[in-house]
Amino acid sequence: MSETTPAPRQVAGKIGVTALVLYLLAIAIRIDGCYAPDGQLRDERATGPALGTAFPSFEMRDVSGAAISLADLSGAPAVLAFVPSLDWSPPTKARLIDLAEAFRGRRDVRVAIVMTAAQATPRARAFVRDRSTPFYYLIDDIGLTQRLGLTTEGPDGGAAAISATFVLDAIGTVRFRDVREPADEWLDPRAILDAVARVG
Repeated sequence: MSETTPAPRQVAGKIGVTALVLYLLAIAIRIDGCYAPDGQLRDERATGPALGTAFPSFEMRDVSGAAISLADLSGAPAVLAFVPSLDWSPPTKARLIDLAEAFRGRRDVRVAIVMTAAQATPRARAFVRDRSTPFYYLIDDIGLTQRLGLTTEGPDGGAAAISATFVLDAIGTVRFRDVREPADEWLDPRAILDAVARVG
């Protein structure tokens, strides 16, 4: 009985597939290690409304075109989450998927996601449209994010928000804040839920 030697093309194909699988595994491990929720509260920039102060009044359009004001969020605890981008920032998408899971079915709290007008791109709108999340998605075309000192320059050159989360009580007073520079970590939704429970 003679042994058969695999054709060189078959060997090369198997090596190629193996290399691809190992590469994808390495990418998955890297992403898992780089993008993750963080349970530690941060306050890395002395900008934005301080604890115990009233959140500034605003009226912005959501992605559907409806006008949403701070008054529309009053009467119950509210979460305002400023996000860098739903276009070029995978951690921001992961953050919102985490938030959606945490707040799904909650009728006792209102959640508004704020993005700058420069970051309300067609791909960002498609992300919102393609997912069922219990949020308002507000487009800041009034410069609120910049006035609050919560902007940075995005990789596309447009103004982008830094990651910031504010929990307001029923009358719009800031009771919790988390402001962080890097976009690759976000506040664990459980910490936000704890803050909402303390406010409520």
